[in-house]
Amino acid sequence: MAQFDLDRQQLGGTDMGETVTMMENFKKAQDIGKRTSALLQELSSITIEGVAADGKVRIFVDGQQRPKGTEIDENYLASVTAEDLNTAITTAMQDANVKSMEQMEEKMQALYTEVGLPPPEKS
Repeated sequence: MAQFDLDRQQLGGTDMGETVTMMENFKKAQDIGKRTSALLQELSSITIEGVAADGKVRIFVDGQQRPKGTEIDENYLASVTAEDLNTAITTAMQDANVKSMEQMEEKMQALYTEVGLPPPEKS
């Protein structure tokens, strides 16, 4: 007569408990994938503004740091040197990037909290 060890039933060479854990991890990974996809979609619909030169230069990006547009005050454009304009555009781009990254990090922190993972380390 065959003897059954009820504490360690084998399924294809893997403990039943390990199989259940693997399935739970797989479901969790699928859930994280779906939530990440939804988060990226949400971020792509957000418009973030970076400003410079007292608001006369404005750069717009989405929540994924993709450029959406630029606005430069005509009076400012007519009265500024090329070097100053380049500096203002770069400053506005950096401002938009920082704000966009902050939005993304905030939303990623919330996602990690929702799924019970430790927050990613900041770079």
